Amino acid sequence: MFLQEFIRLFYERPGWTVVVFAGLAIAVGYVVGARQAKVNLDHPVSKWNDRAPLIGGAVGAVAVWGVVRLISPDVTALYVVAAVVGGALVGTAVGVLAGRAAKKGARVEISVRTVAATAVASALAAEIGWIIFKELINKVEWPSAKQRIPFPQLDVVTGTALQVGGVTIQRSAIFTVAALVACAVLLWFFINRTRLGRGMQAVSQDPDTARLMGINVDRIIVVAFALGAVLAAIAGVSQGLQNNNIDFRMGFLAGLKAFTAAVLGGIGNVYGAVVGGLVLGVVEAMATQYIPGQFGGSTWKDVWAFVILILVLVFRPQGLLGARVVDRA
Repeated sequence: MFLQEFIRLFYERPGWTVVVFAGLAIAVGYVVGARQAKVNLDHPVSKWNDRAPLIGGAVGAVAVWGVVRLISPDVTALYVVAAVVGGALVGTAVGVLAGRAAKKGARVEISVRTVAATAVASALAAEIGWIIFKELINKVEWPSAKQRIPFPQLDVVTGTALQVGGVTIQRSAIFTVAALVACAVLLWFFINRTRLGRGMQAVSQDPDTARLMGINVDRIIVVAFALGAVLAAIAGVSQGLQNNNIDFRMGFLAGLKAFTAAVLGGIGNVYGAVVGGLVLGVVEAMATQYIPGQFGGSTWKDVWAFVILILVLVFRPQGLLGARVVDRA
């Protein structure tokens, strides 16, 4: 709901992208500094103390850049130099002070040169982001998020429907099924046949023990979120092709349906998610077509989908393909 309202209020006001560029600039500076330091900054006990000089340098540089840009938003050579140089100097000082403040709890020592590289990279990245905003993003006429927007159409995917034995099949539906099969196969291969996927399984079972076995738990979590975002993007494209028009509210019900499909098949089971989604779609289609009277039709299809969810939660809470977990005393 936060994302929906954010899009509704700020999509046609691109000023919020400046904050995003500032955050990206801090991240760029930290990455540059971490590579320059060539030390382990992921120690589970002292990692935040070890990272303090780099974070301080990046934040300080971006803060000074922000002050300069509040004074003058114009992209002129003088203010570009002032934003970058001033941010680099102040960021370096802030980073050094942050390093001294966290010195007692730190296990590694970050040099002033590394902090300076972090500050310079952050200031440069922030200024590049500002130039992109001023010269490109701010000059684009963004469509209103308060009305439905036509989704881009692809001739191969969204052309004329196919007729197979008297049955009409939309091309977008074929694309959805093909994307489902491809994503399911690739996801299964990634989880069961790659080192990173097996590490993901270990972290999901016991993150503490996985950390002791040498698995970078933080990295695994980032990969899991990134993988989920990629799959969600593919699903969003598929839904957009089927609906033709999109709006900022359409993702809420789709998210509920995704959760319902996962519960139907069994949480954590790739095959279960596929089966749960197919069962959900079939139930909705049959309810729309075959249930007579006031409880039938397309207006009731969502109700019947969640009725199936309730029945599964009551009689088989582990899902259709989920394994029963036995708690032992």
